[in-house]
Amino acid sequence: MAEPEILKDFHEYGANLAIREIFLHNHYHTEDNENPGVEYRMSNTFIKNLRALDSKNNSPITIHMQSIGGEWDDGMAMFDAITMCRSYVTIIAYGQASSMSSIIFQAADWRLMTANSHFMCHYGSSGFDGSYLDNQNFTAYDKKCAEKMFEIYSAKCVNGEYFKDKFGKKPTEKQVKNFLVRKLKDGNWYLNSEEAVYYGFCDAIIKDWGQLNKIYE
Repeated sequence: MAEPEILKDFHEYGANLAIREIFLHNHYHTEDNENPGVEYRMSNTFIKNLRALDSKNNSPITIHMQSIGGEWDDGMAMFDAITMCRSYVTIIAYGQASSMSSIIFQAADWRLMTANSHFMCHYGSSGFDGSYLDNQNFTAYDKKCAEKMFEIYSAKCVNGEYFKDKFGKKPTEKQVKNFLVRKLKDGNWYLNSEEAVYYGFCDAIIKDWGQLNKIYE
């Protein structure tokens, strides 16, 4: 494929079928010029791109992610799309993997962060307008979302060196989850890329493109 065509695909569609790469970020302007993060437009575009690549063949897919947090439901739609993908998926996080984007990050088969990026997880924020009873129902649902978040983190972090050092060579997901629940009660938890690897939120730090070739060999 000619170079101008690759650039056009990246800039207009955020993906390229030939080299099987997706750029996961907001590539449109909003009225206030603020980055909306993970929301329905990003989610819809991403799912279409991912399905296009996965339906073509099962060669590895690389996702370049640069995103702040965002909406839970839209993010979980993306998370599910990745976990259902037949192709091997690598996500590279640039700048940050924060809030909802830190959860999407966990769906990948291989999770990479750039050297100067950071990871942030927290309980998140929520708001609801409605009757007293409606608010009670929403609170119960919000609690279930938090439980799901901890399940997702724990399933990956159970292989982190920190938890193996703390709980032994075979820590349980329950031990990891209890630790994370207590930790996040202190507020937003920020980690640099090395710390993210140590705790198991990330698999490795990418410092050159040759690392991708080794993964896909």
